[in-house]
Amino acid sequence: MTESVIFTQKEDIASVVLNQNSNLNAFGTDLVEGLHATLDQAEQQQAKFWVLKANGKGFSGGLDLSGLENETDGDLLLRLVRIEQLLQRVRHSSLHSCVMVHGACYGAAADLVLCCRFRIGSPDARFLMPGLRFGIVLGTRRLRDTLGETTAYRLLNRQTPFKANEALETGFLNAVADQSGWDQLIQEQVHRLSIFAQSSIADRVSSLTPDTRDADMTALVTSVLNGSIKLRMQQYVAEVSASKKKR
Repeated sequence: MTESVIFTQKEDIASVVLNQNSNLNAFGTDLVEGLHATLDQAEQQQAKFWVLKANGKGFSGGLDLSGLENETDGDLLLRLVRIEQLLQRVRHSSLHSCVMVHGACYGAAADLVLCCRFRIGSPDARFLMPGLRFGIVLGTRRLRDTLGETTAYRLLNRQTPFKANEALETGFLNAVADQSGWDQLIQEQVHRLSIFAQSSIADRVSSLTPDTRDADMTALVTSVLNGSIKLRMQQYVAEVSASKKKR
């Protein structure tokens, strides 16, 4: 495990905490590989639940776009492929995945939240998926399959974050509660699902969750290779910075 991610396991519950407070738990290499490692460890230790939350003022600012000048297009492609692999692992895992979100949750982090089966947000949680603004197709089909086509368009067209109440209304979140009530909600979920055998859960995931993994990976790679992804990301960062200065 990396310092960016804290992992503990008690009985059947693998607890994971994003702990990279210096950059709002941005999805850089260390954090993404740390999350992969938590899934490896939870599976090896035969956990039934994978419970994710974050330290700091928010859940995550999304993809780490710092240091782009030192990245190549190939570096960025590999980073995005590893994120897509992470999202696919969580979505198709026989582990019961639960996530608790507070504050900002943007980009790839919002995609990860949607891959979890039980999603709790605090009243101050807010979400935004800006990947299409720099031409990345990440999680789009999963968003449609989970929430429906009309809602997917509605959320992807957002220029400003959508808040917890809208996330609950659309099904992006399953519950909204103050952080003081999170543990109770998780305990109720654990109690509700503990009666099912892991093999039964795996069968249910196979039956209910559309398996679009190959198509999703192809769409991502194709979108990344459509011109220089580094240049597109740098232009996006410049646009965001200019917009902030105008406020």
